[in-house]
Amino acid sequence: MCPTRDRVLESLVAELEQHPVNSNVFFQAFRDQYVQRGQLQSFLTQYRYFCKHFVKLLEGLLDKTPVDQVGMRIELVKTLHSELGSGRSERAHIRLLDRFANALGLSETELDRTQPIAEVETYMQVLQRLFIESDYLVALGAELAVEKTAAAEFKYLYPGLKKYEWLQEDDLEFFTLHLKEEECHGAWLIEAVQHTARTSSDYEKVAAGARETADAWHGFWLGLHREIFGPERATT
Repeated sequence: MCPTRDRVLESLVAELEQHPVNSNVFFQAFRDQYVQRGQLQSFLTQYRYFCKHFVKLLEGLLDKTPVDQVGMRIELVKTLHSELGSGRSERAHIRLLDRFANALGLSETELDRTQPIAEVETYMQVLQRLFIESDYLVALGAELAVEKTAAAEFKYLYPGLKKYEWLQEDDLEFFTLHLKEEECHGAWLIEAVQHTARTSSDYEKVAAGARETADAWHGFWLGLHREIFGPERATT
């Protein structure tokens, strides 16, 4: 990979790391404020809705990736394998998140009845369009943004949940796992871009998908801030 393309990718990754979604108002409020159990349940139902359906979208992205893009497909498979517990069904990430849901008193039946709020639904629609209906390089940029911006949330969510003494460490394994896991996912997606993007036009497509996804992810969390903490200050 030539130095010019290295610098373009480094610049895009830095842009994603500096995006306001990484320190949005929901993260700060969740870390610093105490909320009622019902508010935690509301957060979890919306967040789990995303987590559950994201894996299926990731499968769709893998299916839509051109067969000749072996490097990209390898990195996507690694990410999907991780999401599904690295071959152990009890370690699938959604199973770990459901353990936390049980600690909050939520049953699987209740969780499966979740209706997403507008911002969550919008984000899922953006991912559906970018992952499944767009050019594969745009889709690659979208997944790069998903993984590079995911790391920040756990640096706020885990300390926020540790405030509640009635939650056991075992209940929080989904969150502790992702403190390290997302760094791997982000590195794999950088590798995927390095394997796949070749021209300036390629990188423009990757960047377009990444920027739209990061903006929509920011909207996701602003919607949750309004839903959990009220409308005040939910615009930054």
